[in-house]
Amino acid sequence: WERFLSSPILFLARLLYTVHYSATNSISTRSGTRDPSQQHIRLVCISDTHSTHVAQPLLPDGEILIHAGDLTHSGTPTELEDALRWLSAQPHPVKIFIAGNHDAALANPSERDELLRAYPQLIYLEDESITVNVRGRELRIYGSPRTPKHGSWPFQYPRVRASLATNSDVWSSIPPATDILITHGPPLSHLDRNGSGCAALMDALWRVRPRVHVFGHMHVGRGVERVVWGRVQKAYEDICRGGSYMALARLVWWAAVERVRGLRRDTAE
Repeated sequence: WERFLSSPILFLARLLYTVHYSATNSISTRSGTRDPSQQHIRLVCISDTHSTHVAQPLLPDGEILIHAGDLTHSGTPTELEDALRWLSAQPHPVKIFIAGNHDAALANPSERDELLRAYPQLIYLEDESITVNVRGRELRIYGSPRTPKHGSWPFQYPRVRASLATNSDVWSSIPPATDILITHGPPLSHLDRNGSGCAALMDALWRVRPRVHVFGHMHVGRGVERVVWGRVQKAYEDICRGGSYMALARLVWWAAVERVRGLRRDTAE
């Protein structure tokens, strides 16, 4: 009730978006088929272990292990060495990680280089891309530790207002052909719970449209979300930027249209 009173439009938009998202996933699960000739790759994605790695349960098997930052609590070289030792011991053929705002030693070039030399099995990405070959498929992966400014942590940039996000070049270095994007923080309106995600990152996602986006940082927003690059998605995000009741009406309309189309496809199949 308090959330509704604080922002009725946003409350209703999130409720409708959640219902629509659940229904879309249900239809997709029933009607979707896999091409048996395609080589599937399993990603194991974790984040924000904060020096608790030894207490974590065994990780699932997979071809690629991704850690989206905050391996440590205080970011000392000793903490990082312990976390990287654990990460490098995992059985996954490809192990990729980025820093988070708690991993301070990785922001110091000399300390970072010394740590990385000790663990050549690990791939560290800091505002850069790499191409890996897994099961005969090439995947382009980009990783960045950057998050909007909050306190005096490393790897931060000035927060860009949602209305100005399209004019921001914070995320302009992400290549357009990226298959997997790894960032420490979330985009605005997606698994960020309290609206702390980055609007500029959300815009970059529309430009790049990666197959998978892995992130952490907002502990209360953990989970998985399936996104469809369509009008419902755009209408919902416009409301999260501060849209009006007219934007909410557009969301209702396009959600109804996509729901009917999805049911028709499901019936036809």
